[in-house]
Amino acid sequence: MTVRTRLIVSFAAVAALLLLPGLFAAARLAELRDIAVEGRGRQAAAALAVGRIQARLAELDRYERSYVAARDSTLWGSAERAKALIREEMDSLRASPYAHPAATLDGVLDSLMAATDRVHTLMEGGRVAQATESFGALEPLFTETELRLRALADSIDRLAQDDFNRAEAISNAARRSTLAEVAFFLVVALLLAGWTTRTLTRPLRRLAAATTAVAAGNLEAPVDLPYDQSDEVGVLSNAFRRMTRRLADLDRMKAEFVGVASHELKTPINVINGYTELIEEEMAGELTEHQRQILDGIAEQSRNMGRLVSRLMDISRLEAGSYRMEFEPIHVEDLLTGLLRSFDILASRQGVALTTRIHDSAPERVVVDVDIIRDEVLGNLVSNGIRHTPRGGWVRVEVWGAADTVVFQVSDSGAGIPQDHRPFIFEKYYQAERSRAVGAGLGLAIAREMVDAHGGSITLEPAQEGVGAIFHVTLPRDRAR
Repeated sequence: MTVRTRLIVSFAAVAALLLLPGLFAAARLAELRDIAVEGRGRQAAAALAVGRIQARLAELDRYERSYVAARDSTLWGSAERAKALIREEMDSLRASPYAHPAATLDGVLDSLMAATDRVHTLMEGGRVAQATESFGALEPLFTETELRLRALADSIDRLAQDDFNRAEAISNAARRSTLAEVAFFLVVALLLAGWTTRTLTRPLRRLAAATTAVAAGNLEAPVDLPYDQSDEVGVLSNAFRRMTRRLADLDRMKAEFVGVASHELKTPINVINGYTELIEEEMAGELTEHQRQILDGIAEQSRNMGRLVSRLMDISRLEAGSYRMEFEPIHVEDLLTGLLRSFDILASRQGVALTTRIHDSAPERVVVDVDIIRDEVLGNLVSNGIRHTPRGGWVRVEVWGAADTVVFQVSDSGAGIPQDHRPFIFEKYYQAERSRAVGAGLGLAIAREMVDAHGGSITLEPAQEGVGAIFHVTLPRDRAR
């Protein structure tokens, strides 16, 4: 599944999960609406029927009174129509959900209808006195019927209230259920989104870390990248692996070329140095002063070329892992004495004061490759300091101890290193402004490689007022540790 498909599926799943509570709430609301509409319609119809029965009962009472008093047969017809309308309304009540409470009217209404029929029979037979007496018996029946109608209206109201209470209970339950479902599906959606994000960002983070490692010089692709995935991340991982392999091949070819070229260059340089020495010793005849000056320039440039070739070979061996070091214990004082002896003449010639200081916290001995630390590391730093410190300035080498390490500090009063060059001074072939005139930008790069091989570190400290550059070389006191 591609990343695009995975994202689309994830978004669709999250949308569906968030839509389900809404659909559930909509269904419950529709149910509530049906209950409300149906209940309201039933209650209105039942209340209207009860009202009509009450009105027809009042008409029946009036028509019966008028019929007995006036003996008008048309009034009896009106009374019969009122009775028919009462029966129709009762039939509608019996067909409604309120049939059970309406059944309480059946007995008294039947008695009332039978009593009115008896009054009509007596009136038709001319027995007015008996009809008048029977009519008097109708009054309690009308009263009882009215009371039962009111009770029926109250029952209808109670049943309607029950419907309302049921709707309210459904509403509360729906609200609780909806909130619970929303919370549940939100958690599920967040888990799904987190899973999708993790499946995408985890390999990207590993790729970012691998890219950072490549930028730092580690040209080996990690084995834990998702090379077997068929999506865009897998394609990117495989492209990254191919790139690192190609870079590793190019770096190896470059190291081999530098090593071979440096080795091949040493032979003609040694030949030039040999012939120069022969000419200087006047083996080929006496030299004039001008010729000796020219020869001195040739010798100096030949020595510079020899140093450059040696450094190129050192870089090649370090990168190939074939540079052999000889670790041995040496007194710190002897190490600084040898360093001072090597550069004292150069410092005097440049008019620069070269001093050393051993702090009380410094260890008595360290285990290092003496030639490398003294000449390639500290010697390189001291040489740079002397070369870029004006006459009358100073270069200082200090040593102190810190935990399980020993720290060598080389500082000078020269021009310093510009801020924009400081992050790059340990890179190969990089030259800061103060060293562009001499060298190939390999000295500090080799020094860092040598210090790293000792398990230590070399750093350039932040610029300080009155101080040109401050380098710290931190080495372990005991190589075995």
